[in-house]
Amino acid sequence: MYALKLAKNIAELKAVSQNLMHSNISTTDGIYGILSETDIREQISSLGKIANSSKEDRLEELANLAKSILETIENRRQ
Repeated sequence: MYALKLAKNIAELKAVSQNLMHSNISTTDGIYGILSETDIREQISSLGKIANSSKEDRLEELANLAKSILETIENRRQ
């Protein structure tokens, strides 16, 4: 559960799933992906933070997302 919580992209989720010898991510999610009440509260409360953040913060978030996507594509090529 700790590894799932730390995973930042689909490649990391897939790696955790395969490490557990699951045939697909949905199996891993169904068993270990249950959120605690605290996790649910944190996720719900953070939903509006990006929309209410500054333009610079949104651009940084977008840049981080683009970087993550590019890293995932590069990892799949290797």
